[in-house]
Amino acid sequence: MTRAPVADLAPGNHGLEGPVAHYLARVLRLRAGSAFVAFDPARGLEADAHVVSVEGDVVTVQIGPLRAGKTPSERPLTWIQGFAKADKCDAVVRDATELGATRIVVAATKRSVVKLDEARGAARANRWSRIAREAARQCGRSEAPRVDPPTTWHEALAQIDAATARFCLDENAHLPLAPHLFEALARSAPLAFACGPEGGLDEAEVAAARSAGWTVASLGPLTLRTETVAAAVLGAVRIWSP
Repeated sequence: MTRAPVADLAPGNHGLEGPVAHYLARVLRLRAGSAFVAFDPARGLEADAHVVSVEGDVVTVQIGPLRAGKTPSERPLTWIQGFAKADKCDAVVRDATELGATRIVVAATKRSVVKLDEARGAARANRWSRIAREAARQCGRSEAPRVDPPTTWHEALAQIDAATARFCLDENAHLPLAPHLFEALARSAPLAFACGPEGGLDEAEVAAARSAGWTVASLGPLTLRTETVAAAVLGAVRIWSP
């Protein structure tokens, strides 16, 4: 069934405009009588809906009774990504959303090539939020992950509660991730992972994670690109979760 994100989802007839109307009428080419599932990515709710009319840039739809989304996240799952260049963070946000992350934080590190001021940081966060909503729609999630404004590495680490199973991923670590991740999954603990940008984390950043109570672990002998790590780790979480 076709799905479309609708903010502030509520039963009844509604005139939709802007990107969602364009998506329904121009991309999906829905017409009067076409059925779809509307979902509210901020609240994890969805409803059966159908198009009443398409007039210019306005699509009028009828929304049925609300229900909880069919695919709620099973546990809090945070991904902290060292700010990478080009569109690599876009790919991380997309993959993390499709693989069940509930929160995504992009953090500036010593080896982050691009530096953002507050205004550019807010613009990037808005872009990543849009990507998360689209990825949620595509994969069938009824809720998109929370995407925080960019912050510093130390602030990102400090925001994660100590009750969470926290893993800092470092290519130079000797401790393998798998046994500790298995244990955290077995006790259904909330999860958080932190990954550096291109070039990885420097020694001080790894030491800061260890001092804050994070387990510093390795993914094995192969060196992965920074935009590949989220897919590898969160894919394992999804497969191994009981």
